[in-house]
This record gives sequence, C-alpha cells and structure tokens, in this order.
Amino acid sequence: MLLRFGLILTPEAHDVEVFMVGSRAEVGQWETSRAVTMTASRQLVSLHEPCLWRGELRLSESEPWTQPFWFKFVKRVAGSFIFEGNGPAHDRVCAYDERNMVDGVYCHPIGHWIEATGHTDEMKHTTNFYFSVAGHKAMHFSRI
Repeated sequence: MLLRFGLILTPEAHDVEVFMVGSRAEVGQWETSRAVTMTASRQLVSLHEPCLWRGELRLSESEPWTQPFWFKFVKRVAGSFIFEGNGPAHDRVCAYDERNMVDGVYCHPIGHWIEATGHTDEMKHTTNFYFSVAGHKAMHFSRI
C-alpha cells in the first residue's frame, strides 16, 4: 500500500529538511536515521511563507496496512533534529479510512506543524507573513 502525507510548515531556515518518523519499520521505528524524507512542493522563497511538504511511503505486507501506526514530523535545522510537539502526547496516528483512498493511494489528511506548546500557531505564522509582505511593500513572495 502506497501512502502519501503532507505537512504545512513555515521554515525557519532555507536549508531546513523535513522528515516523517514513526512506529512502523517503514518510518524508522522512531529512529531519525531511518526516517522518510519529505520534499518541499516548491522552492523556499521566504522564511515567512508556509510551504507544503510531501512524503510517500510503501507499507510492507508483514504488518496489515489497515492497522493504525503512530508518527511525527521532524525537521533538521543546522544539523539538529527537532520533533514536532512536546513528547508522546503529540504523536499523530494514521488510522485507515477507506474514504482517503484516491486511485489506489492512501492520502493521509494534510497536517500543520505542531509547536512545542502543542498548538499549530497558524495565527502567528499568518500574522508574521502578512507583516513581512507589507514591510517589503509587495503583493506576495511567490512566483507565478
């Protein structure tokens, strides 16, 4: 079974790397050295603009792919790994739901990065982005 994951993250550096790690062998069994690499959907133009990161993994037949598993998104900044959230209370769960199947691919709902506070802080990111664009007297940072 092929699974697709997405994450909205406002990067704090242009060289940020994003991964997914979790309880199954295919997602590293919580070892960052075996985590699934995610890719940015576009070139990072601004450190104030959120970006969609995407990742795929294929689950093996050894464990039923309909069984729930737990995971987190992890970012690497300046060589240091930073787990989202604050401990196991913020682990995400992937529980099979047949409504998320699209053309034979399981599409997990897109998530937002969970801050250490336990919140996604989207209002903070949106406000910072707005004031950054306004400060540059620009309409938007993205290229069409």
